[in-house]
Amino acid sequence: MRNWAIEHSNHFISGAIMSVTAYFAPCQGVIYVAIGAVLLDFVTGIIASLVEKKGIKSSKLWKTLFKLFFVVFFIMLLYSIDKEFDIIELHRVIAWLIVGFEVWSILENMARITDHRIFRLLKKFMEDKIEQQTGVKIGDDLDVR
Repeated sequence: MRNWAIEHSNHFISGAIMSVTAYFAPCQGVIYVAIGAVLLDFVTGIIASLVEKKGIKSSKLWKTLFKLFFVVFFIMLLYSIDKEFDIIELHRVIAWLIVGFEVWSILENMARITDHRIFRLLKKFMEDKIEQQTGVKIGDDLDVR
């Protein structure tokens, strides 16, 4: 019996992985975009820190890894809720917001890296659009803690 369990455990594990992968396959594009945004923010943040000679802290690297992990699993949770309750595509809305915040951070990093006017203009354009669409004024003094 023990040998049978050992021989067949690989099949069970690979089957479970494939089942989970198949379940989440329809939202893989959303997950890939979110991962790409987080990773691009990560890379531009490192470059900006090096350009400003601030150095890189391992604690911030770990925070990015945790953020990436939680973003992916949060989108997967929301996709499950959307699929099972069939109400709205909440996972897409939340992923869109997450990617929006990441793009905002990428613009800030690019402005720090290049000190080029186009990135400050794009950031200002986004501020104006957000205020126009939502009525919320976003500024550098915004603290959401």
